[in-house]
Amino acid sequence: MPENIPVTVRAATAFWLVSAAAGILPVILEAAGINYGQSTPAWAVPYLVVSAVPVAALQVWAALELLRGARWSRILLTVVAALSAIVTPLHLSGLILAGLSLTLAGAILMWLPATSPFFRQDSPG
Repeated sequence: MPENIPVTVRAATAFWLVSAAAGILPVILEAAGINYGQSTPAWAVPYLVVSAVPVAALQVWAALELLRGARWSRILLTVVAALSAIVTPLHLSGLILAGLSLTLAGAILMWLPATSPFFRQDSPG
């Protein structure tokens, strides 16, 4: 792992990791039948689990790859952020809004001008 990781990359990674946890938490609450302010039909819960768990795992892996300077991880996480913004329900619970905010903050931080030189150096990807 590079020793000169910019603060913005470290912060973006932290936002992405917390975002992954915040993204999976509503699914856990839905599966447990706990009301958190968002209404999901019972038939949709298994589909949420099947889709959210792999996406969260991919997000964690790509976020950790940011710390290595992997250029592909910025692109992949940008796609995740865009899809998150598109598929977010119109009626937002506080939990979903917090997760989306963390996702967008991570996406913005990893593309700031201060981070670009880190991803241009001899890095994997």
